[in-house]
Amino acid sequence: MNGIPATAAVPTGAPGVDGILELALALVGTAQDSRGEVDAFLKRHCFAPSDETARAKDSQARWTIEPDGRVTVTFLADDGTAHIALAPDENIRRWAALTLACGGTLAVWFLPEMTSFTPRDISQRISPGGGEWWRLSAGYVPA
Repeated sequence: MNGIPATAAVPTGAPGVDGILELALALVGTAQDSRGEVDAFLKRHCFAPSDETARAKDSQARWTIEPDGRVTVTFLADDGTAHIALAPDENIRRWAALTLACGGTLAVWFLPEMTSFTPRDISQRISPGGGEWWRLSAGYVPA
């Protein structure tokens, strides 16, 4: 991860409010991350609070499947670029293929101040009343 205040990037998904599967990349931040740095990142890249709609056209975030199989997510801003590259393993390939099959828009969730990033912890955080989290939609751009 370059320019992103997060400890882990976890490919995941959850049912959306309309019952359709929302594929997501959960960026998990810990208390080690400066709150000022987190807030600046969220503002710079137009993340929306979890109770608001995040649309790919409102963000400057894009994701790509690279020729070598890596999945990259790029966040563009006036003051520079931040990016994540996920290793090209079989689970990442399946998750990326499912994301494309579900329309190609990737949800990016930022979950600040967590102590763990297990699927259960992420699920609890994004559940109603589970705590603060932010969202952004990234559109797919072919490599």
